[in-house]
Amino acid sequence: MMGTATVAGVDRARLAAEQAVASPLLEGVDLSGARGVLVNITSSRSLRLSETREVMNTIKSYAAEDATVIFGAVYDDAMGDALRVTVVATGLGRAAKKQQSAPMTLLRTGTDNQPIAAQHGSYATPSHASTADYGALDTPAVWRTSRDTAASHVQALQEKGVDTYDIPAFLRKQAD
Repeated sequence: MMGTATVAGVDRARLAAEQAVASPLLEGVDLSGARGVLVNITSSRSLRLSETREVMNTIKSYAAEDATVIFGAVYDDAMGDALRVTVVATGLGRAAKKQQSAPMTLLRTGTDNQPIAAQHGSYATPSHASTADYGALDTPAVWRTSRDTAASHVQALQEKGVDTYDIPAFLRKQAD
């Protein structure tokens, strides 16, 4: 949603910020739920830092406490004594509390489909973990696996009509 206001004279910063928030474009919109607010302040070079601070404090008083508020200032000498504040609010109408997801049971891939974690967050240990034989892992995986698997995979791809150069080079090399 967007609102804008232009004010000249005394207390122009606060009035412009309040009018921008109360703009007809923002009618019926509550900025207190906004997750992000973008503010543009346009004025001649007579804009003071205190006015910028006053605009931002006014806007922040309307926005949510944890909202991300970003502002920018534009110098336009054609504005004269006037100050224009444009407010763009995003993230309106979101639920205030976080949605809780239902507990999910994770299963290991493979043939046993044992649960990875128990319902209460403790990790389940596989029954074969203490009897695992890691001696075969001393030899590289390239030597442990058969090249017949890669060759059959490449042959299946070629039978489906896949061009030789569309098959990844590492598969073709393993098949040789």
